[in-house]
Amino acid sequence: MGFSPSSLIAYVGAEETRKKLRYAGVSVVFLPIGQGLIQVLGLLLDDYTAALLLASAIVAFPLFFVNKHFVWRITSADNLRTQMLVFWVTAMLGLAVAAMFTYLAENMLVGQSALVRGAVVLIAQLLGIAIAWVGRFVVLDRWLFKLPADTHDPIGATEAQGLP
Repeated sequence: MGFSPSSLIAYVGAEETRKKLRYAGVSVVFLPIGQGLIQVLGLLLDDYTAALLLASAIVAFPLFFVNKHFVWRITSADNLRTQMLVFWVTAMLGLAVAAMFTYLAENMLVGQSALVRGAVVLIAQLLGIAIAWVGRFVVLDRWLFKLPADTHDPIGATEAQGLP
């Protein structure tokens, strides 16, 4: 891809690019929800690792459906159990990375103020979540929600239906 205006417009107009932007948009919405829940639960439980586990369990279910329907535009209920299971496994693997970072950060700061612990834990969680976010996209896009090549939508029928 070049950096000319026409190649940039073509790149942004491509369905693959729009899918990545939708995926990022879903994350922009769900990240503050999840992080807010983690911070509240972390203060209530005084255990940010447990808060991460609980918040992830709460957020995973709606996140699956938003990704399936909004990002990949799949409305069929075919293989729903398998899709949910694979999504859950990818979420748990991502959670394991984020939990490891959280655990390390939390235990390095024993005795620090709640504000310092919360801030460092937030940074550690965001780093772990970012790593998991990229990995989850690859698994979801390349395997779980991959559509057969002959079903791609060259004329933008989803746009004609009023979907973003």
